[in-house]
Amino acid sequence: MPAATSSDAKPASELRTVFASFAAGVSAMFVAGLAITLVADGGLSMPTAHAATLEQREAVVIEPLDLIAIQTQLMSADQLMLAAQMRTDRSMDRLESLSR
Repeated sequence: MPAATSSDAKPASELRTVFASFAAGVSAMFVAGLAITLVADGGLSMPTAHAATLEQREAVVIEPLDLIAIQTQLMSADQLMLAAQMRTDRSMDRLESLSR
């Protein structure tokens, strides 16, 4: 195998330089794109951030529970469950009698 000469090293060096330049350009465009997006949307704006915290404090409201309505719903659900259980029990009894 012949020894590497300086003429062989020059194309490899140029190729590395081209790739490094390309990578640096892509990185610069990416960082510029992020910065422009943040500035354009006002992501670094302090009054906007302060207003968001104020709105959040005002939005928290806990309404009192209507206990009578809840108890009515629970009683209705209990009645429905008992009716379904009775139908199921009758059906199971019939299946047991048919399987004998």
